[in-house]
Amino acid sequence: DLDPQGNATMGSGIDKRTLQTSIYQVLLGLATADSARQKSESGGYDLIPANRDLAGAEVELVDLEHRESRLKGALKSIAGQYEFILLDCPPALNMLTLNGLVAADAVMIPMQ
Repeated sequence: DLDPQGNATMGSGIDKRTLQTSIYQVLLGLATADSARQKSESGGYDLIPANRDLAGAEVELVDLEHRESRLKGALKSIAGQYEFILLDCPPALNMLTLNGLVAADAVMIPMQ
């Protein structure tokens, strides 16, 4: 979940207010994707959750090397364990969305 609103996190039955580790720590290199992922309560899938802390990553990523490819690097360690990885990005073209686009092999854009 790359959206600071954390709707994919909450929709998966994970309380974003009580997270110990989230995608925020993964993007900043403070945690691995493996240590941050959680089993969803509502389905048979794993999720790296998000919360409001992720909004701060936008500012913190600016000064980091390879800031646009940090997610891609983090997902390499777990990618072989999945048939596909779905990235829920915020509805804005920002550093979080850019990380999602760089990490993606394909893009699906929902329309109303």
